[in-house]
Amino acid sequence: MHRQKMTYALKDGELIDISSVDRGLKCGCVCPSCNQPLIAKKGEKMVQHFAHKSTDECEYGYETSLHLLAKEIISKSKKFTIPSVYVEFHSYKEKEYISQSKEITVDRIELEKSFGGIIPDIVIYCGEKKLFVEIFVTHKIDEEKLNKIKSAGISTIEIDLSKMDREITDNELSEMLLKDSKEKRWIYNAVSEYYQKQFLRYAERIPTVGYDHDVDMGSYLAYCPTTNPTKRKKYYGVYDYDIGYCSQCPFCIAINDAYIEDRKNNEPYTYYVLCTKKSGISSIDDIKNIRNREKNKY
Repeated sequence: MHRQKMTYALKDGELIDISSVDRGLKCGCVCPSCNQPLIAKKGEKMVQHFAHKSTDECEYGYETSLHLLAKEIISKSKKFTIPSVYVEFHSYKEKEYISQSKEITVDRIELEKSFGGIIPDIVIYCGEKKLFVEIFVTHKIDEEKLNKIKSAGISTIEIDLSKMDREITDNELSEMLLKDSKEKRWIYNAVSEYYQKQFLRYAERIPTVGYDHDVDMGSYLAYCPTTNPTKRKKYYGVYDYDIGYCSQCPFCIAINDAYIEDRKNNEPYTYYVLCTKKSGISSIDDIKNIRNREKNKY
């Protein structure tokens, strides 16, 4: 991706568009990242943009200007749309929706404030809750930062601008920020993570007990918990004699999950199914009901 040109800069501490300043050094602007003097290039052949007075271009000038512009857009709007929240499964089971995308009210915003070693691009406050927003232009969140976010338990949204092959306008950024756009996604959601763990809590790990080359071009076998324990029948990783395909089973939350774990640990592959049949959990409503029953015991 080519390096985008800055169309916003700082003047007297305020973010300003290049169309609002004089040409050349008379613009009186500085880079929002390195604070060095800028030249306003306002020719007729090229897109108007800011360039550093020195020959050394700042690597993060454009990205920092986007962060500042995003903060300004959200602050002025006082509204922000968060994406849909749902639980996805490592199986054929359809994802469970927790909430659809919705607009929230923004009380205040902070830019690049440190939270226990985490420095998010933007922090949005909505009442007592806070939300991290990361703007991905050139550097995606690394695993270390993502793990810190998960440990802190703070829901985080990423807005992906990395595929933009030209300078983004403030109107385009406003659409991506304030509405439910395809560039906006959860990289961590505390509520979704909670329900993920609850499904795992109520799941039974069923190891494979064999392999059949004659069924569905070869399938791993295990004992199906939906059948009578005294007359257990084998079912296939992709097919079951009694209930049909696993894609039709609402209790199957993961298939062959150990494959990923074993690859990481360099161990022989083992295949299994995570099944919630014994606990009777097949939906988020089931989890809510059983949790309420557990609370009412005390």
